[in-house]
Amino acid sequence: MAIAKHLGFNERIGIGSLALLPKDHLYDFVDQLMEEFVVVGPVAKGSEFVFSEIRDPEQVRLDYETTILPPKKVLHRPFQTLFSFREDGGITEEERINKRQVLFGVHPCDVHAISILDKAYGSEYPDPYYMAHREQTLIIALNCTQVGKNCFCHSLDTGPSLKEGYDLLLTDLGCSYLVEVGSESGTGIVERTGLALAPRVKMVEKEKRLDNARKKFRKRLLTQGLHELLEENFRHPIWEELIKSCLACGSCTMVCPTCFCYNVVDKIDLSLKSGRRQREWDSCMLLEYAQVALGHNFRRDRDARIKQRIYHKLLYYEPQFGTLGCVGCGRCISACVKKIDITEIIVRMRGE
Repeated sequence: MAIAKHLGFNERIGIGSLALLPKDHLYDFVDQLMEEFVVVGPVAKGSEFVFSEIRDPEQVRLDYETTILPPKKVLHRPFQTLFSFREDGGITEEERINKRQVLFGVHPCDVHAISILDKAYGSEYPDPYYMAHREQTLIIALNCTQVGKNCFCHSLDTGPSLKEGYDLLLTDLGCSYLVEVGSESGTGIVERTGLALAPRVKMVEKEKRLDNARKKFRKRLLTQGLHELLEENFRHPIWEELIKSCLACGSCTMVCPTCFCYNVVDKIDLSLKSGRRQREWDSCMLLEYAQVALGHNFRRDRDARIKQRIYHKLLYYEPQFGTLGCVGCGRCISACVKKIDITEIIVRMRGE
């Protein structure tokens, strides 16, 4: 750990340290990050927000409630070329990234989702493509002091505050951001950018703002007895209703921060002399997803696909990864054109 001599007092910067980032210095801070890293953060897109590579620090918007797609798209890309091939048998491997990147302004629910992806892609059979991106990525997270209309992360203890999984953690205190250091990499950023250390009393102010945020949630998903509830209601009448309303378009899974399924396809160029093999996000909600050789489809019926999504998120994930597969970001509710709401499904099952 280094001594923060520039601060005028003898406190060491390290994991657990606090610093302050004045809001009028935010763009300077991002600019300094861009000198060292590729920075991906929330930017405005029309009336909504997306994660995008930052070209100008003033693009960054930390006042967002949610983004259309989660930041997982930076680590597990919607389309990724694995290699290119030619008629003569030549193979060209896709060039791997070699510059470190920062995911900036990531909300707690999305940080939790990344930790789930880390388990899915980094445990028994590590995925080299995901891990190559992940190992080059730092996370500067942002606690939520605003709550979206479809957010229910507080029910799952995945927000609005974050306890781990970050290199730096920001909390909006009004005129400045409280910066909490979570790793050696985060320590280095605080040192190099010269942020002023903050007194511990700032944590009291932080908790007040987070308590205020917790009071704003309008949705909830009660997890007590959830496993038993799902196991006992596999044939609940609500599934028949969902068959008629769900379009099985896959939007709910495309925006989900924890969905990790993909397909691998070969794309042949028009010349028929070359092509590329790429992987693409896939969805268990699509009819073709469960189709196997000779055309058999073991989830041809729509209700089987709907149940698979709900049961995988709320029942099957936990034995496999030690956590539920839903982080309460609410994107699936926002993206559904038929307004299907996972929290309402559970409320109906409970008879509330």
